[in-house]
Amino acid sequence: MKQIGELLIESGYITESQLQKGLKNSHERNVRLGEALIDLGYITETEVLQTLAIQYGIPLLPSGELIVDQTILHIINPEFAKEHDVIPVERKGDAIVFATADPLNISLIGRLESQIGEKIVVYLASLSQIRECIERYYQGNEEIHNSMRYMDDYKVDSAIDMLNPEDVTTESGPIVTFVNQVFIGAIKERATDIHIERDGNDFHIRYRIDGILKTMFRPKLDLHPMITSRIKVMARLDVSEHRVPQDGRIMFDAEGYRVDLRISVCPCIDGENIVVRVLNSQSKIPELNQLGFSEKSLEKVNGLIAHNFGLILVAGQTGSGKTTTLYSILQKLNKESVKIITLEDPVEIRLPTLNQIQVNTKVDLTFASGLRSILRMDPDIILVGEIRDQETALLAVNAAMTGHLVFSTIHCGNTSSVPIRLAEMGVEPFLTANVLLGVVAQRLVRVNCPNCIEEEVVSDYVKEMLGLNFQSYAGKGCAVCNGIGYKGRTCLEEITIIDDEIQKKIIERATSNEIEEVAIKEGTVVLKEGGLNKVRARITSATELVRVL
Repeated sequence: MKQIGELLIESGYITESQLQKGLKNSHERNVRLGEALIDLGYITETEVLQTLAIQYGIPLLPSGELIVDQTILHIINPEFAKEHDVIPVERKGDAIVFATADPLNISLIGRLESQIGEKIVVYLASLSQIRECIERYYQGNEEIHNSMRYMDDYKVDSAIDMLNPEDVTTESGPIVTFVNQVFIGAIKERATDIHIERDGNDFHIRYRIDGILKTMFRPKLDLHPMITSRIKVMARLDVSEHRVPQDGRIMFDAEGYRVDLRISVCPCIDGENIVVRVLNSQSKIPELNQLGFSEKSLEKVNGLIAHNFGLILVAGQTGSGKTTTLYSILQKLNKESVKIITLEDPVEIRLPTLNQIQVNTKVDLTFASGLRSILRMDPDIILVGEIRDQETALLAVNAAMTGHLVFSTIHCGNTSSVPIRLAEMGVEPFLTANVLLGVVAQRLVRVNCPNCIEEEVVSDYVKEMLGLNFQSYAGKGCAVCNGIGYKGRTCLEEITIIDDEIQKKIIERATSNEIEEVAIKEGTVVLKEGGLNKVRARITSATELVRVL
């Protein structure tokens, strides 16, 4: 095998004279030749790594930020990673890939294999890459990594019928600590849901971040019943019942403030799976101008909410940000001179001076029955969480007609479908036409990561779907966005003001397409066109727009 000095000369990186000076410096300082040549300014770290990769046939990771699979980070502790400048990057087949800047350290590789008990594959990366990666992924996350290591060492001696109650009912121990850290991690990552799932021979815990699920942990399969039992204990559910769905609630203390966790347990063929809805009342409500609406859309919304009475609806799918938009509006309207009452299922965010009522079907407090009571409490503004049936729809329309400004949400794809949906619920078109002020339809699109945005390669299918005739951009994935390419979300909105022409169409029982044609003539920018404007502005990508539409 050729020495690295020979390879550096053959590659044209250094001269024979520089090599001799480097060898002398290396001997005097007792450092490796590559380090000596870098310090002398003869060569760069990247050139040394490229040469080492050729010399030893070791793959070289791309320059820039390393993207790490967070489900394997815990297999070494932060102290070990910092001491030896090594970090696990990903699982590849039956081996774990580690990044190192020192492939000649055979004893380190042997120690890792002995410690982890799995096959190790080494890739080359620069020292600066590795140290930056260690800082990013380990700093502030020591507790969760320590908890995961404890879980790997935890011994389970029996099946679910023989669980030791103390493992899940006490306030200490690896199971308890791990579940707490999963909840805290979800809050830190801005996750809206936690999915705890067993699927065949795999047990994984995923966070829904920016509307997309991402696997965060893969505990041992035999820990699944213990983790689910711990969550059921915290939610005061029946730990011994595994055959029927159960719903519960946990008020979790997350570093000084309370977070509402809604628990849904469902029996599946491989065991019970759990979804935890994270309702963080401490989340800051965005101002209207922070939602991502265009200037024209903001003007329309401000015009709508200036009315004293009438019905304003926000339409969209589940998880499209309807509640956040309504809270932003209420935050703006919330004044001492105005009484606002909300009826929600559940109350997700607390606002000062508002009267917030939570639906409770167990005592027959539904949207309909609650709305009847609200009308006797002298409100100026009413928020009904959702119009989902005829009774609630008619009560909301009646409240709007009798001098109240009523806000609510409805499940519709666009603004022109809302009058049709209300008619299907039993609201007469002439009532809708008279009381409906306007409709906001929206979606949430992921925002391109500004750190790794580049020109997007768009498929013919996407081009055809959007009628795309310009270059779009997307994030390629980096450490800042955890390799996803997107960071955060913004609103994609369609706003229709119900004017005289649209009122006529509603009364005539026109189709949604006919209503949309009139709305576009009156100035409505439909979701697709608004989305293309955001693609043109490089806010989101064409592929993401097709996904949400």
